[in-house]
Amino acid sequence: MTIRRKLTISIGLLLIVSMGALSYGIIAVSTAYAKRDAAKREEVILNSVQKAAQDALIQKDDLLLVSYVKFLREQYPALVYARIEWRTGDRVRPLSVGESAAKVRVRESLVEVSNPADPSSRMSVHVGLGTDITYSIVATEQLRLTKIILGVTGVTILLGVLLAYWFALSVTAPLESLSQLALEIMKGKLGGKLEWKSQDEIGDLVRVFNAMSLRLEALDEAKRNFVSSVTHELRSPLGAIDSFLHLINERLSQGTPAALAQTQEYLGRIQVNVQRLGGFINDLLDVAKIEKGKMECLLKPMRLQDVALEVCQFFEAKAKQQGVALANRLSSDLPAISGDPDRLRQVLTNLVSNALKFTPSGGRVTIQAEQFREGENRWLEVAVADT
Repeated sequence: MTIRRKLTISIGLLLIVSMGALSYGIIAVSTAYAKRDAAKREEVILNSVQKAAQDALIQKDDLLLVSYVKFLREQYPALVYARIEWRTGDRVRPLSVGESAAKVRVRESLVEVSNPADPSSRMSVHVGLGTDITYSIVATEQLRLTKIILGVTGVTILLGVLLAYWFALSVTAPLESLSQLALEIMKGKLGGKLEWKSQDEIGDLVRVFNAMSLRLEALDEAKRNFVSSVTHELRSPLGAIDSFLHLINERLSQGTPAALAQTQEYLGRIQVNVQRLGGFINDLLDVAKIEKGKMECLLKPMRLQDVALEVCQFFEAKAKQQGVALANRLSSDLPAISGDPDRLRQVLTNLVSNALKFTPSGGRVTIQAEQFREGENRWLEVAVADT
């Protein structure tokens, strides 16, 4: 089940339960109030009958009481009947207003009053109140209220479910977009970004994902650069070895003592390049340190002009083949410096290799240096220049 469906169902169920509990509470409270109002109406009927009976005794007018009871029956359907007994001394006059129906449950209450001016004049009124009628009125009101509440609840739940679906859609839409973007990244399309301007947790997730995508693109670019650098580092000594092998073949074909001596020198340079390749392969084994920025330089006193001389000898054969003059202009009386010979040799080799690559025949490549001071320190600035 998708997150969108789960959110919609969860919010919908929560809304249904909440509205159901609220509706039940409203109906229960309304029922209690309706019953209380019914009891008050019964109390009002009895009080009204008692007051009318008191007035009838004082005015000695039984028609007044009968007329008022009939009026009350019209106003309050719950008043089913009233049986009146008017006592004056030993004389009793019965009166009756209304009759009890067979199918109507009646609760009878007795109202007794006396004439304050004539204690011998008394009246007893048996008031019959129909409980079915009272509670049918309450039930009717409750049914009407229930219909209203159910209608409002139904509309509210419908709107709530639509709102829940919209909310679930707003939450899951960026997640779907992130899933599509992740799928593109899996296929190798790096650097993609998702535009999302909200400042909530989803916005934070989108921004982190975008940063991750850009970081992956940067790492992929770094990987390509690394492969290019490795290729460059391997190509330079292999090219030099290939050039020396051609020169060795030429010298061997001459067969003279001088050619044999030159061949021995070329073999020594080939050995230097092979050692350089071995050192570079060892550096590749420490690539984890390079990626963490923890590549170590072993500084020690050294003569930079010796390193420059080795680099010039390394590219001598290749420079001759290209018709480019390669010159080492570092003076032999330069002071010793503190540095890492292997790393500096690697830097100079890369710079000279690039210079030879882009210098046409008849051009010149030079290695030169200049001393300067900075505070209490003395520095040696080395440059590789080409025409």
